[in-house]
Amino acid sequence: MKARWIIHWLRHAELISEMSPCPRGKVGAFIIDERNNPLSAGFNGPPRGACGELCGGEVCTRSERAIASGTSTEVGCHHAEQNALMNALHKGVSVAGCVLVVTTPPCLGCARLIHHAGIAEVIIGGITYSSEGAEYLRARGVAVSAPSIIELRDMVKKEAAFEPKPNDCLF
Repeated sequence: MKARWIIHWLRHAELISEMSPCPRGKVGAFIIDERNNPLSAGFNGPPRGACGELCGGEVCTRSERAIASGTSTEVGCHHAEQNALMNALHKGVSVAGCVLVVTTPPCLGCARLIHHAGIAEVIIGGITYSSEGAEYLRARGVAVSAPSIIELRDMVKKEAAFEPKPNDCLF
């Protein structure tokens, strides 16, 4: 995926993360196909139609119990990656070979789902919690990257130098 598209989808992931009702942290994810089309999106929150039943609503149960990020995932809301995968599944859409763009590194539980679903690449932006999920994915052949905005801007400049100008003939 070209750097300008990585920036684009990371912005979308950040934007959808704002929909999360979680008082502890907001995470967003997009699943992108090989033609750069969005297939699915998700943010962390309670199950569809439930009002914070897995979490504490306005108060985070995980924070109250001092549960570290990426551990005891049975307590709390569904993760953004889980929701993005389930939203694709709900529509009957295969995500095999796709790219997952997410605002934070996946936990080990999400990493297992990502790998099993056939996601080919995970691009991580923003806050870093634990690297356990990313390490799990790398060990199983899933490409994982967490480019900085500076790296992405440099990549955009390099890509622009090789792209044809509007009046150039491609033949």
